[in-house]
Amino acid sequence: MNSFKLKFVFLIIIIGQFCSAQESVGEIVKYQKTNHGLEGNTAKHFFKVSVYNPNTIRIQISKNKNIEDFSFALVDEKIPDFPDFKISDNGNSISVSTKEITAVIQKSPYFKITYKNAKGEVINEDLDGKALGTTFQGDKVTVYKRHFGERFVGMGESLGNLDRNKTIVTTWNTDFYKYDDPRIPMYISVPFYIGILKDKVYGIYYDNSFKGTFNFGASNKRFMSVSFDGGDMDYFFIHDDSVGKVIENYTAITGRMPLPPKWSIGYQQSRCSYYNEDQVNFIAKTFREKKIPLDGIVLDADYLVEYEPFRIDTKKFPDMKKMASQLKQKGIELTASVNPGIKIDPTYDAYNDGIKKDIFLKYQDGEKYITDIYPNTNYFPDFTYPKARTWWADQMKIYQDMGINGYWNDMNEPAIDGQMMPDNVVFDYDGRKSNTAESHNLYGFLMARSSYESFKKYGGNRRPFVMTRSAFAGVQRYATVWSGDNQAKDEHILLGVLLNNQMSLSGIPFVGPDLGGYIGDGNKDLYRRWVEVGVFSPYLRNHREQFAAANEPWSYGEENELISQSYIGFRYQMMPYLYSKFHETSQNGMPISKALCVDYPFDSNIYNVNYQHQFLFGDAFLIAPVIGKDKQKKIYFPEGQFYNIFTDEKIVGNQEKLMELDPYHLPIFAKASSIIPLQTVTQSTKEKPDDTLLLHIYNGDKPNTFSYYEDDGETLNYEKGDFYKRSIEFDPQKEIIRFSKAEGKFSSNFKKIKIILHGFNAVSADLNAKQEQCKLFDPLANLDQIFYDAEALEKLRKQNAIRDSNILFIDNKNEEMIINY
Repeated sequence: MNSFKLKFVFLIIIIGQFCSAQESVGEIVKYQKTNHGLEGNTAKHFFKVSVYNPNTIRIQISKNKNIEDFSFALVDEKIPDFPDFKISDNGNSISVSTKEITAVIQKSPYFKITYKNAKGEVINEDLDGKALGTTFQGDKVTVYKRHFGERFVGMGESLGNLDRNKTIVTTWNTDFYKYDDPRIPMYISVPFYIGILKDKVYGIYYDNSFKGTFNFGASNKRFMSVSFDGGDMDYFFIHDDSVGKVIENYTAITGRMPLPPKWSIGYQQSRCSYYNEDQVNFIAKTFREKKIPLDGIVLDADYLVEYEPFRIDTKKFPDMKKMASQLKQKGIELTASVNPGIKIDPTYDAYNDGIKKDIFLKYQDGEKYITDIYPNTNYFPDFTYPKARTWWADQMKIYQDMGINGYWNDMNEPAIDGQMMPDNVVFDYDGRKSNTAESHNLYGFLMARSSYESFKKYGGNRRPFVMTRSAFAGVQRYATVWSGDNQAKDEHILLGVLLNNQMSLSGIPFVGPDLGGYIGDGNKDLYRRWVEVGVFSPYLRNHREQFAAANEPWSYGEENELISQSYIGFRYQMMPYLYSKFHETSQNGMPISKALCVDYPFDSNIYNVNYQHQFLFGDAFLIAPVIGKDKQKKIYFPEGQFYNIFTDEKIVGNQEKLMELDPYHLPIFAKASSIIPLQTVTQSTKEKPDDTLLLHIYNGDKPNTFSYYEDDGETLNYEKGDFYKRSIEFDPQKEIIRFSKAEGKFSSNFKKIKIILHGFNAVSADLNAKQEQCKLFDPLANLDQIFYDAEALEKLRKQNAIRDSNILFIDNKNEEMIINY
């Protein structure tokens, strides 16, 4: 090779290296004010700053002059009208300010943003310098931010500790069977985290569906960074005075969970699979005979002909509609699984209609994309295509025709052979055209949306219930999620709790693991503890894989059966409390299962690996999960006061406490000043409880208000005012309990109220009340028949005897009521 050729090759290499180097967006060349903020350009890039509300500012940086606002994840792509902000040019910087937050944008030498609170304190800042701040490298876009030593929480369904500092999280939806390794991404991507400084909090949501890498200060001492394999740098910066308020602002952008049907909050029994009608009827009959509450039975894909969506196997289920109707008479609803693969089968109606309507994914050359989802070779609907979403919604109508009101979208990462869809598959993307890299993470999300829209279209006046395995930010508008193929082992009890809490921090409150573990054979100790903590999961489903050991509540012996009956029964006693919390969540996005960082973000102890699994269930209950054969548990009590719900023992916070364990009592505590409405046990949410509401109030020195809510639990009539709502206030300074005037047209199920006061001086109006009437929950109540050591049982009962409660009875009147204690 001559010298000229060598020089030419060398030049090409140098040019290639230069072109692939990270490129800062550089300095601002010009900008102009807009109705929503400002926009402008640097030497090679374009930017837009939009003020959404006092606490939220959106930053968009793009290679394209026409920056795109369209997003499947956002509630509304239109920027809201919010005029209450100021823009000032300070020479080398531009300030965009609201009363709560200021974004200071450096003009030169590099585009850089610093965020300050109302006091002028820096809460977040880009790094300044060449190849820092926001950079582009080919299609890849990255932002580098100064690491202030903050903690990072959230990021949806990804393994790892509650505090993600010094770790890396990847957002790329993956069918991760038997998940254990935090380096491998899971089924759901939510590119949103909350930063917790010493005394301040902020949140950042990145509206980018490309594969993302979130480096929270791992392997360097200088920065944290976020990068995506394509798209714009498009994020919402949120600042408020609490973690809860940050979540509320985030869910204002990506949406909130609609109020679900009440039956979906009850206990669901599932299996891969209940193969035929006789098995399903046996499960329903056994639950009712054993008086274990049940609201739903879930059908995995074996109810279908060869797993083909919408094609019910009439050999196994000769009259699905009749079976569903008979189950409804028992207060039991069906949920049925469906995956996105449409088998290539000329005898299959969905296949033929999909071909006719031309709704399947294709390669760039127009040939249809074909691959396997076990056990079939399939085409796949393009859920980014409006016509395909309508097609799917119309196909799903069969479930309404059959009387099935629960839709389960499974295998929708999609869980294809080889786990990787080729890059050259084309997606419609609502007319813009896109590729696998941008659309992959949205696939399960948009399938869930299509299923939800089917229910809205064909379900009449009833509320939809959709469950999905794969999703993206904003899925809470359409579906509940469960945490996939977990394992029947102790570690996964704790993993399930942590995933519940991390998804709840990420705006997805209706979540839950497969109770008992999906993969592998459990044992009685594991199952008992999983049931005990599982009833405090927003979504409560028992599920087990094909050919593994049975996992129904009676599968581990008579003692565990009665423990299951007791704890699942308590779930149903909690319905007035829990349903009120679901309604509250539908209004403000607050988690139902709350990591302690929501209420105690600046307490370093709650991030300790020994305590990070503790959580709040609603506002009242502090739960400390235990595993297997634990005999002792060290529990951390944050600031405040807490009551052991089994004994009324009062515990002062800011301390660790070692507690002895027995098989029947999960460590459960009520926060001081808590208001907890309960009811009598029912066998389903459709069965009416006794007409007396049991209102437990725990004495404390802080006032508290509970927003109590009822409706019919099934229809959309609540949207037209057919609900019952009132505030219940506890004021320890005035020594009163106040019930506000009832709102809405719905009549309460409860005619009377029994107020049980815990930790108060003697104020009882009924001195003859039995001790057990004072108990919030007694898991020992039904053990006499199998507890052969009567002396040991009596000792346990004495250890868990309530001594300090008082009882008051009042009529439940709709006008304001004030009770002096």
